[in-house]
Amino acid sequence: MKIAKLRALILVLPMLFAGSGGAEPQAQSSPAPAATEARMNMLQLMRAFPFPHANVLFDAQSRDPEGDESRASMSYSVYRWHTADVYAGWAGVENSALALTEMAPLLLTPRLCANGNRAPVERDDWKAAVEQLAAAGRAAYDAARTKSLDAMVDVSQTITDACSACHDPYRDVDLEGGQRCGVPK
Repeated sequence: MKIAKLRALILVLPMLFAGSGGAEPQAQSSPAPAATEARMNMLQLMRAFPFPHANVLFDAQSRDPEGDESRASMSYSVYRWHTADVYAGWAGVENSALALTEMAPLLLTPRLCANGNRAPVERDDWKAAVEQLAAAGRAAYDAARTKSLDAMVDVSQTITDACSACHDPYRDVDLEGGQRCGVPK
């Protein structure tokens, strides 16, 4: 018992003396986060992540992802991949909803648009649209967990509105100089 108390005292004493010099205690330093470097332009990012995952969610409005008619009628779909136990069914729909939520912060990473302009990632309306996309992903996840086509229909407008919050001002219009997406370099 005495040895255990002595060990505890040996461990505590240096901490007590370290803070007794009148100086402020040193904060534990944590490693700096790795700088995120965008390798994709905005068009590539959109086509790689939100576009296919949003389409999975929209598809779940009219086709039961666990139904035979869904697998048989799609010429290409995640539901027809040979790893059906991983990608198919409602779990695949849930994963697509979560993918929208998880990838949304990538839309805040400085990057170029396909036209060479800087993506407007610092603008308040862009940031709000990104948060709206993340929220739509969370809502779609909740809907997918019900395994109900009706719930997916109900959440589809939320997803559409989130996409439109960015598309309307930045994708579906010509900005100054005939450009779309972003601010001139």
